[in-house]
Amino acid sequence: MRIITSLLAVSFSVAACAVGTTGGNGVIVKKGDGGTNTGGSSNNPPPPDQDSGTSQPPPNNCTQTLCGSDCVDITSDPNNCGGCGIACNTDETCSNGQCAGAQPPPTQGNEPPQGTCSHSLCSSGSALDEGCDTLGCTVIICDPSYLDDEFCCASSWDSQCEQEVTDYCSPYSCN
Repeated sequence: MRIITSLLAVSFSVAACAVGTTGGNGVIVKKGDGGTNTGGSSNNPPPPDQDSGTSQPPPNNCTQTLCGSDCVDITSDPNNCGGCGIACNTDETCSNGQCAGAQPPPTQGNEPPQGTCSHSLCSSGSALDEGCDTLGCTVIICDPSYLDDEFCCASSWDSQCEQEVTDYCSPYSCN
């Protein structure tokens, strides 16, 4: 039994010498480094595609995207839209990481987009020009080959014109 115990002790000693030894703090260190290097040899620099530790770490509070030294939101930054260095044109905004032109004002309910009309197609006011809305509802109401409602397009846009939007410009309505 003493022979087996002695052989086991010798085996562990040989294995410890081959792999490394424990320094005074319990950390396994490489053989021959005197316990000063616990993370690899300082004689071997990192591969070129890895950081050598000399560059600045990213800001601790950057939870977005680091573009150079700037922490940016690539979903809304017009200079880094969708990725670093992707700039939108001056007349565009960045929304959800995509550059987009100026958006028309939002409509209420399900009314058609206003386009260049002087007022909403779902509100009373001055007569509207044929084709001023972006979807052609005023063409349907004003054009002689369709409804030919001269009142809406020459005199005044009233509640009857608003009803025609609902009746003839599906899927849009003024209700």
